[in-house]
Formats: sequence, C-alpha cells, structure tokens
Amino acid sequence: MDRDEENLGEELYSLLAELLNRKMNRTVQDSIRGEYGTLHYLTYIKDGTTPGELTRHLHVVPGRMTDILSSLEYKGLIERKKNTQDKRKTEVRITEKGRAEAQKKRGAIRKEYAGMFKILGKEDTMELIRLLRIVLAYDSEQN
Repeated sequence: MDRDEENLGEELYSLLAELLNRKMNRTVQDSIRGEYGTLHYLTYIKDGTTPGELTRHLHVVPGRMTDILSSLEYKGLIERKKNTQDKRKTEVRITEKGRAEAQKKRGAIRKEYAGMFKILGKEDTMELIRLLRIVLAYDSEQN
C-alpha cells in the first residue's frame, strides 16, 4: 500500500466515524435496533412473527429483545400471543397504536434526513446510496 492509499484509508475511516457519531445518526442507529426497529419490522416487513426472528433481523441478543417487547407491550404498541397451531410458540403482533407510532417515527426520520437530501439533490443522493451499498457489501475478510 503506497502513502496515498494509506492516507485515503485514514481519511475514509475518519469521515465514516464522524458520520456515524453524529447525533442524528446515533439516534437513528439506536432506534433501528430498538423499539422502532421492532415496530418497523412488524409494520412493513412481517407482522405476526416470533421473538427469535425479530432478534435475528435486528441483530440483538435475546435478552435485549425481551426488554424491547416488554416495553412495547406495556405501551400498548404490540401484543404477544400463543401460536394457535403450536402453543409453545409466541407470535408478536403490532396494534393499531403501534402501527401509528411506527408511521410517526418513519416520518421523523425522513424529516431528519430531508436537509441532507436538499443539499445533495436527487442525483447525488442516489449516488451516495449506490456507493453505500457497495461499501456495505464489502467484506474485508474475503479480500
């Protein structure tokens, strides 16, 4: 690796760290793996799923998922019910109140990023998304 590549790597690392540590992104990141991530999954991907499936999808440990589900249930945003065919399994279902909360949070996230999209414009935003997909697909252990 020559000096320029080394400097590029350091600059990329610094910029990504700064981006990820911005308050806006920390808030979104925390919510994606927490209550909002659960509500989002149940609203837009699959309602009536198991706690295990939610745990895998959100990349959290089972104990964390138990806490999330207990909190959401206490707030009336989800219901946990025994599966009618297999009483050993629990299904997690979103309530209308939970669906409304997911839509409200989704709107807040859109609003949070609207300023960035306004600065970048549609073409650059699409290019950023394209590049981020490439970065996310990169696996340093395979290279």
